Amino acid sequence: MHDFDIRIMFQIIGALLYITNFLLLQTHRIHATKPASLLLVISACSILLTAAIIGRDWGLILLEGTWLFLVVTTFVIRQRSARRMAVLEREAAVSAVPSLRQPVLPEPEPEPEPVRVPARELALATAA
Repeated sequence: MHDFDIRIMFQIIGALLYITNFLLLQTHRIHATKPASLLLVISACSILLTAAIIGRDWGLILLEGTWLFLVVTTFVIRQRSARRMAVLEREAAVSAVPSLRQPVLPEPEPEPEPVRVPARELALATAA
């Protein structure tokens, strides 16, 4: 009988993270190149790589190590690109040429004049 060791726990947790990422991708709740998906894969890969190192499983170490390198590289490239786009958008907003034409505002409507009621009619209305 195989004794329970930390490797089995790492393998189960890593596999569950991979499956979670797969299900989220299939249900279109996240996209494969978004940080949430990449971080799930990085976490799962790191955990499975740790299990492979503990067990000295060289094939799995090579596979998970390569996969981890590729996903981390993709994550870094995406983050740099997002930061660069944010800086460019901020600079574009600051350096934008203001409009030369003034916006046309609608003229305010004149207020109606109050109706003047003669005193005689006012007295008759209050007496009734």
